[in-house]
Amino acid sequence: MVNNLDREYLENYEQTERDEFERFRKRIQEGKFDFEKDKFPTDERFWKLQKPVAVTTVRGAESDNFWAQVPFCGSLVLLLPPYPKTVFEKVFFKTSEIPSIISFIKETGRLQFALNMNPCTYEGLDYLDPVFVELNPPVYTAAPLSPTFGDKKEIQKAEETFYTLGNVGFFRSLLEFRAGAHEYDSTGFNSLVHQFLSTYVVLKLTHPAIAKDVENLMVDAPIEACAVLNVSAYFIVDPLVDTRVDMRNYTTSDIKISQKHSTVCQPKEMRFPCEIGKFLLRKLTYAPEGLDACKELMYHYDANDLRKVQESLNEAIVANHPDIVNKTARELSEILDNVWSNKTITRKVEGLRIGIPLSMAAIGTVAAGPIGAAGGFLAGLGYNVVDKSIDLGTQGLSERLAKLKTKSYQANIYSFKKKYRAQIVRH
Repeated sequence: MVNNLDREYLENYEQTERDEFERFRKRIQEGKFDFEKDKFPTDERFWKLQKPVAVTTVRGAESDNFWAQVPFCGSLVLLLPPYPKTVFEKVFFKTSEIPSIISFIKETGRLQFALNMNPCTYEGLDYLDPVFVELNPPVYTAAPLSPTFGDKKEIQKAEETFYTLGNVGFFRSLLEFRAGAHEYDSTGFNSLVHQFLSTYVVLKLTHPAIAKDVENLMVDAPIEACAVLNVSAYFIVDPLVDTRVDMRNYTTSDIKISQKHSTVCQPKEMRFPCEIGKFLLRKLTYAPEGLDACKELMYHYDANDLRKVQESLNEAIVANHPDIVNKTARELSEILDNVWSNKTITRKVEGLRIGIPLSMAAIGTVAAGPIGAAGGFLAGLGYNVVDKSIDLGTQGLSERLAKLKTKSYQANIYSFKKKYRAQIVRH
């Protein structure tokens, strides 16, 4: 097979991406790009893109999280770095799975691939040939620094400051740290420096106080500077420069790290899509983790119902455990188990089924006639007298009353489990 990732192929690919980016930049310069409505990369660069769109990156031990996120958003964009095959398989999945994953992407659009570096950095990675040829993934490009955040002189001055401080000892410390962690390679190192540079420039132009802290740390505590730059990228810069997604998915460890820094670096809302997604995969499927479990969840449960139950679980743990970021993974798992198995509504329903028939008997034959006293009573509970959901045995009415007397997230989880009782029991 001809290697599709040879230099000429990738140079042409990269030029096409640059041309698209320049059109994007020009629209911003001319005031024709609406940051609320327009998106880049455009919808057309993806396969059957669906809202809400989420983006995730994969970091080391968290590699299985992206499969647990796919069923709970419209489309999940997974950023692919130019890893050697052995590293890619350790972090993502076996390269032998790529053909079936490509088919899944084309069929459903629920997962999307994008490049997080320029195409030429993927030279020689033959295992990614099918991804390039079959999917034509876009480079996931942020909004241009100029004119979005400042003029060219301001940006150039910030870049010069970063490199001046970096040469004092920051770059050397970063090299030594990565070499000690067996993560050194020139492409990866240069990419990391470029990411830190972009993060610093945006901070300098939008959050000068944090940029000043970074400058001091680059000289006095280089590794701590890396930590601040990373957390600032996750929670400050990425949301500013990303014009594509509706939400960014972070892990509990990401949020915990943010708590150690300025409140500006912390997420505005607590969301746990990775952990809740993994919890629901375990509860609702018997398939092993990965594409099979993801498919099983998608094919047995409605996407809107899945998103609603995930949001309800998130609401429950945040409402009842304001210190959730201080919990261990085991504690979070126990909290989710307790919320999932909560019997509040079931107990209320059982109690109301005893009481309601007595009330109905007291109303007597009026309930069978025109809207009157009974009609007013039941209408006040959200019922028409002839509403079939009353079910003649008051089951529907008792459930409606029970839900009115409980928290909304409890009602949502109860309704989900009732609707999918057969699937949940089987799985």
